[in-house]
Amino acid sequence: MPENTVRAIIENSVGYAWLLAMAIWGGTASYISRIKKLGAGFSIVEFLGEWTISGFAGIITAYMCQSVGLDFFKTAAAVGIAGHMGGRGLFVVESWVQKLINQWFSKISPDDKSKKD
Repeated sequence: MPENTVRAIIENSVGYAWLLAMAIWGGTASYISRIKKLGAGFSIVEFLGEWTISGFAGIITAYMCQSVGLDFFKTAAAVGIAGHMGGRGLFVVESWVQKLINQWFSKISPDDKSKKD
């Protein structure tokens, strides 16, 4: 039994490592495009920052895709796009979550609130 658990963890880790690489690749493409567009010089600090944000956005996207049951290829595409979007992608997700929370709270009537207290 423990061998199966360890194997599942390793297999999932390899899958997430690939998805992380896709997100970072998207972030790299975004960074290169931005410095070419602006005519700015390369900065290792900004580049590593882009990787960090892109990786985080990609992993969050991978979790969301997994929770709704998307297949690997659709998940990989979404992760790469999220990595390219970086902080903009995180803002989109944040807005979506806020909308869901607002909808959830608007469904609770004043009578329901008093019953839960």
